[in-house]
Amino acid sequence: MAHVIEAGAPGGLLTFAREELLQRITAAQERVWLASPFLTAPIAVQIRDAATAATDLRLLTALNPRSVQVGVLSPAALSLLRECGFEIASVPNLHAKVSLVDSTWGLVGSGNLTGTGLGGAEGGNVELGVVLDRGQRRSAAALFSGWWERRAKLVSVEEIAAYEALPRFPKTKPTPPVPGTPLGLTGVGDLESVLAENEDLAGSRRYWIKSNYHRPDEELWWHRDWISDWRLGPYEKGDLIVLYLSARDGGPARCPAVVQVTVPSHLDRKWVVEHRDAEAAERWPYVTRTSVVGEVPVGLGAPLTAIDKSGQSVQAGYCSIDRGEFEQLVRAMLAAA
Repeated sequence: MAHVIEAGAPGGLLTFAREELLQRITAAQERVWLASPFLTAPIAVQIRDAATAATDLRLLTALNPRSVQVGVLSPAALSLLRECGFEIASVPNLHAKVSLVDSTWGLVGSGNLTGTGLGGAEGGNVELGVVLDRGQRRSAAALFSGWWERRAKLVSVEEIAAYEALPRFPKTKPTPPVPGTPLGLTGVGDLESVLAENEDLAGSRRYWIKSNYHRPDEELWWHRDWISDWRLGPYEKGDLIVLYLSARDGGPARCPAVVQVTVPSHLDRKWVVEHRDAEAAERWPYVTRTSVVGEVPVGLGAPLTAIDKSGQSVQAGYCSIDRGEFEQLVRAMLAAA
């Protein structure tokens, strides 16, 4: 278990939370309250096996068709926990990840109740959680109770069965990794969250593919938080852009990252000169500010053939795609990661 500082003590940090959480649940005598939008069956089995004495068992999640269909929220896992005594309730826009065990231990962090979210011997996402002190535990319990009583809807056996019957989105066959130096990546957690968005949120933005040249001297150039074009880009604030590294000069011809527009495209040669060089400023003077949503190693990026497109589709520098095509590219990235 990878601890940063005194993981079990209040204020301690956890990078892998699975072992600590399961130990606390095993020792629980009264209460196990868990909040997580995502839950997978193997983790549910471990929670069930650990929760043998506590009587107040609750799980808050975000039950929606998209989460189930992309495989980040398992109806079978919900059934399993319900059968062992957990009450299950749903808050549609839940994003919090909280664990409260008795009145003596609590954890707030970034990790979902999934194998990659909690981590373990086999690894997982890059996550971080903090163990709560006494006052924070009381405050977190009050918030949890408020969510449960005023915002959550109890999930019935019939609802779980209906979600279990939904068709699952197909997974794209993983692409073999390309040898190279491991990179410090943002990770795929937020890509999973984007796939699980409700339809209203998913339909509130536009989606793009933007072509760029591969930069082996700056593998993670999208972390500089801006992109540039030779003409005014059509992107609006909040749009999601899949970055495509073209095959030019030995590039991978793959899509390894998704960024979100924070400031729309505008002419700013001075910015490009300061952050790149004068030649780039002449060729690509229109700057769009962005933030990284998620990424995979360059060699594991999604090919455009995943949505029946090719490099010619983005010869103009970018092209618009629909939500379905965006999801297909993201699923291909996740399958390879």
